[in-house]
Formats: sequence, structure tokens, C-alpha cells
Amino acid sequence: MTRSRHRASVAYSLAAGLALGACSTAQQHEQEAAIATEEMTAYLSDKPARLHPLYATALRQGERNAVLNQMRTGLAALELGEDAAAADAFDLALQGIEAVYADTEAAAQARSKFVKENAKDFKGEPYERAMAYYYRGLLYLRAGDYENARASFRGGLLQDTLAADEEYAQDFALLAFLDGWASHCNGDPDLAAASFAEARSYRPELQPPAGDDSVLLIAESGRSPIKVAIGKHQEAFQFQRGGGLVATRVDFAVAEQTRRGVLSEDVFWQATTRGGREVDQILAGKAQFKDGMAAAGSGLMAVGALTALSATDARGGTHGSALAAGVGLVVVGAMAEAVAAATTPAADIRYWDNLPDRVHLATARLDEPMTEGTVTFRNPGVHPDTVIAAPVVIAGRCSVVWGRAESALAIPERAPNSSVDATAQGVSP
Repeated sequence: MTRSRHRASVAYSLAAGLALGACSTAQQHEQEAAIATEEMTAYLSDKPARLHPLYATALRQGERNAVLNQMRTGLAALELGEDAAAADAFDLALQGIEAVYADTEAAAQARSKFVKENAKDFKGEPYERAMAYYYRGLLYLRAGDYENARASFRGGLLQDTLAADEEYAQDFALLAFLDGWASHCNGDPDLAAASFAEARSYRPELQPPAGDDSVLLIAESGRSPIKVAIGKHQEAFQFQRGGGLVATRVDFAVAEQTRRGVLSEDVFWQATTRGGREVDQILAGKAQFKDGMAAAGSGLMAVGALTALSATDARGGTHGSALAAGVGLVVVGAMAEAVAAATTPAADIRYWDNLPDRVHLATARLDEPMTEGTVTFRNPGVHPDTVIAAPVVIAGRCSVVWGRAESALAIPERAPNSSVDATAQGVSP
């Protein structure tokens, strides 16, 4: 082999190696941290025992999944009646959300750079962020703090409008109604009337409560929407219904009164729409760039190699300028392929898995204190009727009855798609 051919071959091999090396590192996922036993014990010491597996996962997964893990843990704590732990968890989740999705100029600038990939910190889709504010507001209602409850529900309505880099009309009837309920309980009839009118504009069947109604009845059924990746590079995602016990009718019984619940929110519908407009798939935005750079890189490397190989004339002489140009094209092509390899358009398919599929609401009067009501979930011909007892939480002027057909505790320790296989990392599952 002549010197020119040798040099061209070496340059091509090194450049190709650079591209392959970039490809091999581009697909790495963030690993869970190994936490010392003493540190884990100290961290869990002041937390509800039944939630220790969820808290332990949160510590191991760190900031990348902090918001997701706080959402999951907060909802599980709420079901257990551990309201203080639930409030702490949702406060932390909302702090992470508001860093990017607050109604401020700084947050807007952050959103413009925020790319939802599975290597990035989880902040949630609009419906997930809105539901985090819903649960925080519910906790405020259960504490009798109607001002903060109202602020939380309004915060959720804001999140319903914000995607990563676009804004949409809000249409979260559940949050608008609860905003009105908080004002109703706080003795602000004008504010309440405006919010109830807003809720009816989204769902006309949501009627305002009677003036003496003092108990809010909430029932959640079904399982959360599921994210699945699609596309050549798995660069897009779609939602599927989560299934479970999905109620088409809900009946409440409290203080010798019965009320039929009104469907106030279809969470799956919120997941698959933006301002009422259907979104069939949501792209991560870099698949075309990846393909284009890869094609350009391959072409440049091929042309460069041929140019370098042709730098030797018939008499064995070397044309230095041709050789340099060829090697340069090979290196530039390799750099393009490296950029393409490092571009990871894979969609973020982590999701909040103990959310419900739908939420029903009603209101009633409560003349005498009581501790428990019942919720009946019905879906004739699909599921047998399911009756659960739901505690009556009394605080301030109003009370809350909240029940679920699917337990918020019936989830794995790790959120779907939130980590590489734990056993492969040597982390106890």
C-alpha cells in the first residue's frame, strides 16, 4: 500500500471510529445511585412505613425523576390519609414544575430550551402537571385552607395551557369547578359564580352547588393514560387508555342523602388533546435532524475517502492538496455522523401511573358531623358494581369525601420507563 493510500485508510478508520464511539455513548441512560444503608435508613426514618419503597426509589433516582416520584408518592400518601406527607411530596413536585412552567419570563425562556427526552429531568405533560395542582388543592380543601386551595386550582388551569413551547386554551373543567368550590366555602359568592360558569362552559352538565351545600363528593376510577413510543427512532409517543375499573356512573351516599356524580374530567382526553384539539402523536423534534446529519456524514466520508485514495498519480507521486482535501472531508463527515449518533430523539415515555382515568363530582348538604360515606362505581355489563367506604374529612365550613376505584398504592416501586433494569445495576428491587 502506498503512503497516500495508507494515510487515507487510517484517517477513514479513525473518523469512523469516532462516529461509532459517539453512537455507543449516546444511548446511555442515567443509572440509579447506590445508597448506603445508613443514609437510606436515616432518610426513611420520618416517612410512612407503607411508602418506604417509593421513597427509596426517589432517593436512588435523584433529580432526573424527582418530580415524577414525588407525584406518585404524594398520591399514595393521600390515599393512606397521610396528608402531611402528601402535602410535602406535592410541594416538592410543584417546585420542580414551576421552575420551568411558571408564568414568568425566566420560565418561558427555560421552556424554549426544554426538550422532553428520557435523559432529561421529568416535569410531566400538561395534564400531569395540572393533576398535581389538583391534588395539592384537594389537600388544602381537606385542611380548610380555601385561599390556597383556590390558588392551587388556578395554578393547575395555567398548567393546562402550557406545553413545552406552545400555549393553548385551558379546558380543565374539574379544576374550574373546584376553584369555584373553594370560593363557595370561603364565602366569596361572586368569585364562586364566575368559576362555576367557567366550569359549565367546558362541561355544561356541571351545575353549581346549592347555597347550603357543604360537602364535596369526589370519585376517581380507572387507571392512568399509558405512554407508548412510536416512529422510526421511537421519537414520538401516543397515549393508550389505562383500563381498570372505569365507571360510567358513580353514586354517592352521605348523611342519608344520595347523589349521582357528574363526569367532570376524562384524564385520558386531557392527555390526548391540547385546548380541545386532538393530538395523535407528539414528536420529540430531532428525528429528521438525526437522519439528515447521518446521511450527510456518510456521503462526506465516502467522497473524502475516494478523494484521498485518488491523490496518487500514475507514476506513484502524491498530490498533497488532494490528499489533504480528502482527509478533511472524511473528518468532517465523521463529525457529522458523530453529531447524528449523539442526537437522541427517543421520546420520553415516563408517565404518572397512579392517576385515574376519570373523575366524577357531586355536592351535598351536611347538617350533622359524620365520619364516613360510600361511593358506588358502576359500569353495567362491563364490571360488577363496586362499593367502597370513603372518609368524610371536615375542615372549616366544608367537608370532603374522596374515594378511588383503583388504589393509588397498587403500583410498582419504579414508574414505567423511569430506569434501566434495576437488577442489572446491582440495586435491590
